[in-house]
Amino acid sequence: MSKHRIRYTEEFQHEVCLEYLTGLFTKAELQNKYGIKGKSRLFTWLKKFGYIAQNLIKPMSKSTSNINRSQQKKDKQNKLEDAQLKAEIYSKMIEIAEQEYKIKIRKNFSTK
Repeated sequence: MSKHRIRYTEEFQHEVCLEYLTGLFTKAELQNKYGIKGKSRLFTWLKKFGYIAQNLIKPMSKSTSNINRSQQKKDKQNKLEDAQLKAEIYSKMIEIAEQEYKIKIRKNFSTK
């Protein structure tokens, strides 16, 4: 088995972060679902994109009471929408900066 680092696209990283932030999946579930290697890779992405503060890693609880389930579902949906909007804004900012300053910010991981 060769030891080489798996590279994930920024879009994929954002997608996984947003799924985690909904609270519907645990870190382990997402790692298994997408085959993500590394114990702290997801938290690194969350910090990298500013979804969580450096010292405030607190995943949402998977168990919820029946009384607040609908309100929590709405809150999770709102958080997901906010996180998606934030990801879109970051992407647009990078796109504008690339056009405005004529520099390449995003890395091309498909090159050999």
